[in-house]
Amino acid sequence: MSYQLTEYAHSLAEFGSPLRLPYSQAHVLLRPIPGTEWVDAVGCYPLFACRDAAGLARDLPVLREAGAVSLTLVTDPLGPFEPLILESTFETVARPFKVHYLVDLTGDPERLGSAHHQRDARRSARFAVCEVCENPADHHEQWSRLYDNLIARHGIIGEAKFSPAAFRQQLRLPGVLLVRAVDVERQVLGMQIWFAEGNRGWHHLGAYSDRGYRAGVSYGLTACALKELAADGVQVANLGGGTGLNTDTQDGLSRFKQGWSTHTAESWLCGAILNPSAYAQLAGSRRTDYFPAYRDPSAVENILVSGGSPCLC
Repeated sequence: MSYQLTEYAHSLAEFGSPLRLPYSQAHVLLRPIPGTEWVDAVGCYPLFACRDAAGLARDLPVLREAGAVSLTLVTDPLGPFEPLILESTFETVARPFKVHYLVDLTGDPERLGSAHHQRDARRSARFAVCEVCENPADHHEQWSRLYDNLIARHGIIGEAKFSPAAFRQQLRLPGVLLVRAVDVERQVLGMQIWFAEGNRGWHHLGAYSDRGYRAGVSYGLTACALKELAADGVQVANLGGGTGLNTDTQDGLSRFKQGWSTHTAESWLCGAILNPSAYAQLAGSRRTDYFPAYRDPSAVENILVSGGSPCLC
């Protein structure tokens, strides 16, 4: 799948140095830990994908050799991850993290979604036509402008704040599907990026203009994308989870995804301490459920023991 590809990892190089894990056949990013000479490892945003989950145990020494203090990842619910394997591999943290909303695409594509969502998809068709972009990479500038609007609207920071350079690479990946909504004047009101591999699909990102939000083109675009995936042989699509670090089934994004979903599955948060002495020095006496503790966003100012210099993590 696209999240597992070397090219996808390299599209995130502004957030860390990509490293291939030889046994699980996955990629992580090695990130500098602010205020120190250390690095830690994190799975590629938004989901960690691999070919062989059992190989992760043999990859941990590889990460130690690379100098990583810790490893953090969020598993793909459609990936080959068994809870028992995760719990035995990640002794520090291995727990269900977020509910993801899945869509069974083996039925009638015209009946996808709740009655409410089908109605809103028809309503959006009065304002825009939804279509598949045959050459996704040709539309990266349009997409980046819409995504800039999303960043400003929601105050997006961190790894979700993809750059135009990242999108130029992602829109060239195999299995990428780009759909867009245009009005009668061919003005773009919204776009969505999806990935597909074999019989599985993943919603990657969606972005809309202010007019696109008002017209509800997200409904029409999702219906269009799901029908296209089904026609291409995809049997199950992952719409992702809700907003925030914890599952809240009542937030707006969750309700939107619930209306398309036929069933759910959980992603898992997994963490391993690879350098215990360095981790203890970084975390200090902090008590938190966040992993790694030294990157807890609720601690506005993290004082790292090494050098005693303050930094924002």
